[in-house]
Amino acid sequence: MDDKIIVISDQKKDWNLFEQILGTKGFDIDIISLSEEIEDIILENDFAAILADYDLIGDRACDWMDLLQKHKSKSCFILYGEDKKAEKISEILQAGAYGFISRSNLSKRIYETVLGGIENRKAFINILGMINDLKEVNQSLEKEKEDLRRKNQEFSFINRLTSEVAYDLNWSMILPRVLDAGLLNVIKPALLAMLYRIGSKWNLAFHLSERKINKEILENLKQDIVDKFYSLSGEKILIKEIDFHLYSSSVKISSSDSISFSKQRVMPLSLAGKPLGMLVILPKNGEKLDNEELELLSTISNILAMSLKNAQEYHRLKELTVKDGLTGILNHKGFQDIIHKEFQRAKRYNRSLSLIMIDIDNFKVINDSQGHQAGDLVLKDLADCLKTSVRQTDILARYGGDEFAIILPDTEMKRSEMLLKRVLSTVENHDFRWKSKKIKVKISCGISTTGELHSQQNEKELISRADNRLYMAKRSQDLIHSIV
Repeated sequence: MDDKIIVISDQKKDWNLFEQILGTKGFDIDIISLSEEIEDIILENDFAAILADYDLIGDRACDWMDLLQKHKSKSCFILYGEDKKAEKISEILQAGAYGFISRSNLSKRIYETVLGGIENRKAFINILGMINDLKEVNQSLEKEKEDLRRKNQEFSFINRLTSEVAYDLNWSMILPRVLDAGLLNVIKPALLAMLYRIGSKWNLAFHLSERKINKEILENLKQDIVDKFYSLSGEKILIKEIDFHLYSSSVKISSSDSISFSKQRVMPLSLAGKPLGMLVILPKNGEKLDNEELELLSTISNILAMSLKNAQEYHRLKELTVKDGLTGILNHKGFQDIIHKEFQRAKRYNRSLSLIMIDIDNFKVINDSQGHQAGDLVLKDLADCLKTSVRQTDILARYGGDEFAIILPDTEMKRSEMLLKRVLSTVENHDFRWKSKKIKVKISCGISTTGELHSQQNEKELISRADNRLYMAKRSQDLIHSIV
C-alpha cells in the first residue's frame, strides 16, 4: 500500500498511535504541526488522506475544507478530537469532511475510517476520470455537430449531477433531483427506477414517461427489482417493507395493458464491490441502449453510489445523536425534532396529531431494591413492549429517565385511547424478570391531541397537556396506594 497520509497534530501520542495503527498497515505517514506553510503543503501534495486534530485547528477546519474543494483536491479530509455536539458534527460533515472520530474511539475507528475515506476518494477520482473522458470525446467529435451536441448535453448533465448530488447527504428526493439535473435530456426512458436504503429503510422510486401502467405489471416489476438486487447482493428485501415513490405526473395505474417491462437495464450502485442499491432503466419502445448510453449510465451509477455511501454514513452518524443508547429508540433530542416536524405538518394539512406520555410507577423503588441493572432491564423490556404495541406510523421515544412518549400522526383522541389500551394490556401481560425474580411493573399515562388546542398554541402545549394528565394519573395511583 503506497497511499500517503498527512497528520496535522502537535501531540506526540497521536503521532505514535497513527504510526502504530496505520504505519504498520503500509501507509506512508507524514506528521506536521501547525505552520504558515501548512495550506500550501496540503494543496501541493496529492495526499490520500489528511488527518487533523480538530481540538488544535478549530474553525480553520471549515476554511481548509472550502479551500480543498475550490482547488478540486482529491484528498480525503478526516477530523478527530474530543466529543462534539451533534450540531457541530453535522456542520463539519456538511462542510466536506469525510468523517469525525471522537478521541475516545480513535484507536478503534481510525483504520476503518481511513480505508473508507480512501475508497471514497478513489471512487471520486474514477468519476473525474470519466468526466474527462467524456470531455476528450467531445473535443474529438467537433466536426460531427449532432454527436457533439449530444456529448455536450451529457457533459453538462454529468457536471450538474456531480455538483448537486455527489456530496448530497439528503436522499429523500434523490430521483427528482437526478431528473432536474437533466437526465431526460440525454436518455429517454420509458421507466427509471432507483432502489436504495437510508438507515434501515428501503426505498423504491419510480419515474414513468407513459400515461398508463398496468397495476399487475407494476407489482411484478417491484418484485423483479427486489429479486435482481438479491442476486447481486444476497440481501433479501420484503416488498411490504419498502417505501414506494411514484414521481411521474398524470400517470394512471390501470387494470388494462399499457407497456411491458421485460427489457430493463440494471446498473448496480456499488462501492468497493459492495452493492448499495440499484438503478433500473427501461428504454422507450423496447429499444436497446447503445454503448455511449451504457457508458453514461455507468458514470451516473458511480456518482450515485458515492453520494449514497456519503448519505448512509451521514445518516448513521446523525442517528447516533438522536437514539437512546439503552433502549434503541429516539432520545429526548430526537423526540423534540420529530414532534416539532409532525406538529407543523399536522397544522399545515389540518390533520390530527396525538401524544401519549408514559411513566413507570415507583421506578425508584425498583432501582433501590433490585439495583440499577434491574432498572435498565425494565426500561429495555418496556421499550420492547411499546414497540410491539404501536403502529408502523407511530413514533416512539424515551423522553427522559423512566418516561416514554408515543407520537401518533393522523390520530385523534378516540383512536389514541384504543392504542393506549393495547399498550396497557401488553405491559400488564409481559413477564418482567431480573435474575429469575419477577418484577411488578405498572405504568401511568396521559394523552393529548391537537384537536384540543387553540390555533396559536404549539407542540409545547401538546406536551404539557399530556404530561399534566400523566401526573394526574400518577397522583391518583399514589392516593390509591396510600389509602390501601
